[in-house]
Amino acid sequence: MIKVGDKIYVKTSLHISSGSLDVIGGLATVSKVSKIGEDIFVDVLEHPQHSYNWAYLSKLQSKLKKEFGKKKAYPDPDIDTPWIEEGDFVNGEGYHGRPQW
Repeated sequence: MIKVGDKIYVKTSLHISSGSLDVIGGLATVSKVSKIGEDIFVDVLEHPQHSYNWAYLSKLQSKLKKEFGKKKAYPDPDIDTPWIEEGDFVNGEGYHGRPQW
């Protein structure tokens, strides 16, 4: 059974719209274990504000071990910026709803 303090492997996770949550995969330390219904979720110190479904992640451990070896997981945040900015062309209309054509 997985428990707090265990070392596990997590995948690299890159987010387009919330880059501040990016994490580079590798070895991570379990900080919390939760059971929701029949599912077990784990949180790790290296990827705060994110829970992993242990049933899914446990099946990837040997693959991730080969990929990352002794490399540790770590946060790799980007600055989150708005997608639509002044002057952007969106669905045939400008940012303020004015047709661009």
